[in-house]
Amino acid sequence: MSLHAATGAGTRVDVTLKISQLQNLCKRDPEGYREDYDAQVRRLESECGILSLSPSSNPSPRLVELIQFAAAVSSSSYKGKESDKIADLLINLLLGSSSNEKPKEAQNNRHAAISFSLPASAISLHRDVRKACVSALILMRNKGAIQPLKLLELFFRIMSVVSDKGLREMLYHHIVNDIRNINKKGKRDEKVNRSIQSFLHRIMSMSEVTGGEETGVAQKRAVDMVCELYRRGVWTDDRAVAIISSAALSQNTNVLCRSLRFFLNIEEKMAEDKQREEDDEWHGINRIDFHSHSRKTKSRLRQVERQLKNRRKAQKKKEDPDWLEIEERGGVEAAKKLYPAIELLRDPQGLAEKLLKRMRGSNSTLKYEVKLLMINFVTRLVGNHELLLLPLYPFLQRYMGGHQRDVTAILAYSVQACHQYVPPDEIHSILKTIAHNFITERCSGEQMAVGINAVRAICARVPSALSIEEDSDGMTSTNMDVEGFTQDLAAYSQHRDRSVSIAGKSWTNFIREVHPGLLQGKNRGLKGTGLHKAGIKPLQYGQTKAASGVEGADLLAAYEARKSARNDSDDESRSDDSSNRIREEPMNDIEEKETLQDPNSDEEGDDGAEEEAPDLVLLNSDDGQVQESESNILDVTKLSSEERNKLKQEISSNRIFSASDFAKMRRLVEKERQAQRDPREAARRKRAIAQGKEYDQISDEDDSDDEAIHVAGAVLPTEIMAEAKRKRQSKAERLESILSGRDKFEFKARDGGSTNTEKKRSKNFMMTKYSMETRMKRSRKETLKQGKLREMSRDIKKRRRKM
Repeated sequence: MSLHAATGAGTRVDVTLKISQLQNLCKRDPEGYREDYDAQVRRLESECGILSLSPSSNPSPRLVELIQFAAAVSSSSYKGKESDKIADLLINLLLGSSSNEKPKEAQNNRHAAISFSLPASAISLHRDVRKACVSALILMRNKGAIQPLKLLELFFRIMSVVSDKGLREMLYHHIVNDIRNINKKGKRDEKVNRSIQSFLHRIMSMSEVTGGEETGVAQKRAVDMVCELYRRGVWTDDRAVAIISSAALSQNTNVLCRSLRFFLNIEEKMAEDKQREEDDEWHGINRIDFHSHSRKTKSRLRQVERQLKNRRKAQKKKEDPDWLEIEERGGVEAAKKLYPAIELLRDPQGLAEKLLKRMRGSNSTLKYEVKLLMINFVTRLVGNHELLLLPLYPFLQRYMGGHQRDVTAILAYSVQACHQYVPPDEIHSILKTIAHNFITERCSGEQMAVGINAVRAICARVPSALSIEEDSDGMTSTNMDVEGFTQDLAAYSQHRDRSVSIAGKSWTNFIREVHPGLLQGKNRGLKGTGLHKAGIKPLQYGQTKAASGVEGADLLAAYEARKSARNDSDDESRSDDSSNRIREEPMNDIEEKETLQDPNSDEEGDDGAEEEAPDLVLLNSDDGQVQESESNILDVTKLSSEERNKLKQEISSNRIFSASDFAKMRRLVEKERQAQRDPREAARRKRAIAQGKEYDQISDEDDSDDEAIHVAGAVLPTEIMAEAKRKRQSKAERLESILSGRDKFEFKARDGGSTNTEKKRSKNFMMTKYSMETRMKRSRKETLKQGKLREMSRDIKKRRRKM
């Protein structure tokens, strides 16, 4: 043994036993162990060459270990040409080609065809070797040794051909996570995103040409991938939506259904995910360890205080959220508005026409469930984008039979397809079909209620269907008797069935607000009579009302002026009280000092009193200014319509409104409309102004307590279903209703004084003894008594005759 070998100085360890040890040494000293690494790579190449001759045979037991070693070392210590060499070797092994052949690069031409077929040698490769090669390539991609596009096409070919479910799931999750890592905060690469999206778009466009089984599997994975990335907020642009919209035209039914379900349900799923994350975060913050059964130390007390502080902070944020707040983890991206996916379509008209043509085709082999899903998507598309697709409405009338399966869903989808630009003739044909098939005495009560609710929902979306167009001769030009139709439906409010009666009353209340002139005088009610006198009726088809400024801008200005004046007066009154209290104390001190001082010092006290006197005069003058400012507050109700329009234009052009301002304006406009329609609402507003509670009715937060998720433009079948019959209550529910009833009668919740009925109860009996109501009641009793006596005498005479 040499001296160097004995001392160990200037020598390297001879490693021939374990590859894991060599891998560790190569990472520490790449140049010193390059020869050993090259030897192991040559061994790997020879093993791959032997396996390529007979891929169906069992591989060498050291092959998997060599593949992992070469991928780990080349991607960390020898990145560059050596890592590319190892990647090409593994890709050729997966594709079943020779090791000397260089694999083709991913094609960037969007018109080039993509082949998903693999040779027999690649398909018959042992599953352990294939999984090891895929894991090695994923490891090299995570370390940045391989470009993402180089592996994307390879993995899609493997997913579409190989029937290994575990391998497919591993490749799918890797691609999704890899794209997520590419689009992390501060690392977004738009060039790579465009190239990946163009590749996925080419996969979806292949369905119209080939439509094979392998292509269908690739398309399913591509659609699922884009939907998952959109749901996680990675790809939310129009390019991702265009990929899924191209899948909606696929001949593969599974791909078609997945794309349509994405457009119909993605917003609801994203809202549920967000709500679940917030709930999990809230439950985690609420879980505080007080160390009840452990030793109390200073560090643990600080930990408990920190947890309590975080909980208070989270609770405050939850109860009073600020819409301007940008989350730290999201940055500017979190503040961007995420529009619904169906609103980002580039050609909604063309897509709707193609899907409708496919549904109406005579040789259509679609199942009824698939066709129902397509109807839902097309009607949602027409309603959200306000498209004119006139052949759709006669097509929907085919499925409006009383015994049609899922007819409630068909009616809900018909409501979705209605908007203000649909001609009234098309709407009238739908209304006639619904009335003939559902709103007749031969139908059950539930069918009649569903039909009336559907008619009401359609007319609410298309109010011009209720307008009566008149010619120059004064004759109506519609093919439907709108007034008679309206009055017939209003008569169902007196129906014996409870659900039909509720639907009829809902229709009557709707007509009272929209077009009360169609109802009879006895059915208009208080609101309808007032609106009818004001000439309220819907606009005719094609007629629009031009807006002058933002709706409610004048109401917002008046509201803020009154509120600021009230706050200023309150602040000044509080400051006056505090100043008076401050002044009283020195004056008492001066009086005490005057009793102790000499008589020669009286003049100084008089001078001090004269100096303080003007302050009291100024306070009175301030009160006068406050009263003058309150009297000069803008009152919108006293302005004419032209002055209000001019004020709206001026405010809208000089001010930038926030989201909270728009919410306030919506509430103010709604309250003004309610006051115009209902005289009782106007009286309530007067009482609120008199009591100083007018500012409590408008808050910055949303007053809606409904936590359900509502998708824009969607109409659920449950919204037009019949009112369910009252179920039998349990004992706990009966007790709860009893207690709520007691509270209701115990505490007076109505504003204002006592009613006439309550006043009658407290009246003296002698005052009501000879009133008209009491005399009429007494005469009715006598009449009934005489009628009973006549019946008794008639019965006695009959008995005598029989005897």
